[in-house]
Parts: sequence; structure tokens; C-alpha cells
Amino acid sequence: MDATFRFEDLFDPDEYLHFLADTLRAEDTEGQVDFAVRTLGLGPASRVVDLGCGHGRHALALARRGHGVLGVDAVPGFVALAKEAALREGLGAEFVHADLRTFSVSEPCFDGAVCLFDAFGWFDDEGDLAILRNARAMLRPGARLLLDVRTREFVTRLAPVGLTETADGAMMVDRQRFDLESGRLVDTRTTVRHGRTRTVTFSLRIYAYTELRTLLRVAGFEVERVFGGFDGAPLSAARPRTLVVARRP
Repeated sequence: MDATFRFEDLFDPDEYLHFLADTLRAEDTEGQVDFAVRTLGLGPASRVVDLGCGHGRHALALARRGHGVLGVDAVPGFVALAKEAALREGLGAEFVHADLRTFSVSEPCFDGAVCLFDAFGWFDDEGDLAILRNARAMLRPGARLLLDVRTREFVTRLAPVGLTETADGAMMVDRQRFDLESGRLVDTRTTVRHGRTRTVTFSLRIYAYTELRTLLRVAGFEVERVFGGFDGAPLSAARPRTLVVARRP
């Protein structure tokens, strides 16, 4: 990732949620949380940390089920939206604006951790390793992390241009390429909305499963299972998501 990149430049909450509204509606959030609860082995009123929580989609759903949730994200606007929703609903969830590479807690106090929906891979490999080590340090012994990333073999076959149009005439154009040398998906995103045009270039590290498994092991996790989606399907090059369940010994 370019040292000058700022998450705020890419993730304007109003704009992001506007363009991703249809995508987010199509996401089965409750089903995804069911999967997380099951694979993490969470009991009633467990403590869960959501790393890269965004506007709180999964964190709030977990809190509605009675879990104690801490959401952490690098985008202040997303954290503000999540806090407002938790306050409005009277939920037992806290949200913090922080860099996942340096964020830590004083002692291992969580029964599970999730990192979902492209929240992982924004930094170089050392930065990503730091995030995994911090996640391990937050978990009680025997607790698990659910990590959701894009499937590398699927990403390499993406069309070079993606277009999202909304009912009000706004457009989002993604011009993307997979850089084999760095293992990163490089995307130049242009949005046109309310007469305003904005272009941001960013990249996301797309790990092969074998690379990710090694990174998790170096961070001190035991990799238990891998899936090709929240439906529990096997890992497959034909499926866009890779979900890894890793345990702190």
C-alpha cells in the first residue's frame, strides 16, 4: 500500500454505503453471524472483537444476540455510525477508531475474533502479520479467529473494469488489475455523484490460502479449517471468498 494512502480518502461513509447499498442488502448478515458463532464455538454472552468492523454490520448483529462486542476500525466515520447505532438500540457494543497494526488490549479477554468483508490485506505483509499477532494477543487460550478474505485464484480472473450504477444516476467505475509480483489487486476507483468526480487508487494484498496459512502460523495460530463461503462449502478457485478458522493454542 502506498504510504500516502488514507482510509478516509477511499471510505467516505455516505458515498460507500450509497454505492454498496445493493451489495450489502444481498449479504446474508444474520447467516454470516450464525456461521461465525458456530465456527468460533461461542457460548451465550461471549466477548467478541470485530477487527475492521466498518459501520458495524456484523458487530451490531452479534451484540443483538447478547454478546459483548468491541469493534475496531481505521475509518472515523464508520466508527461514528456504529456508535450511533449501538446507542440508538441500547446494545452492549463498543467501537474504537484505531490502526489494527498497533491496537492492543491489556490482557487476553476475548472468546472470539472476526475479521470480515475485505478488512484484511491493506498493509504490507509485515503489517498484516502485526495485525494477526495483535489478534492472537487479545484472545483467551483456545479462542478462535474467523478470517474472511478474497480467494486469490478467483481474483486473478476478474474483469479489468467494473461498473456500479445507482438509481439516482451515480456511477462507480473500478479499473483493476492483479499485480503478480506484489500479490496485490490494484484498483483505480472513480465515483461520479451529485456532480462531483473523485478518483482514488488503492491496493489489497490477496493471499493464496497457503500463504495465509503460513502467516497465521507465524503469528502463533493453529489453522483448524478453511471454507469457500459462509455456507460452509469447501475452498474453491471458483468461489470468491476464503474463510479461515484459526485457534490460539
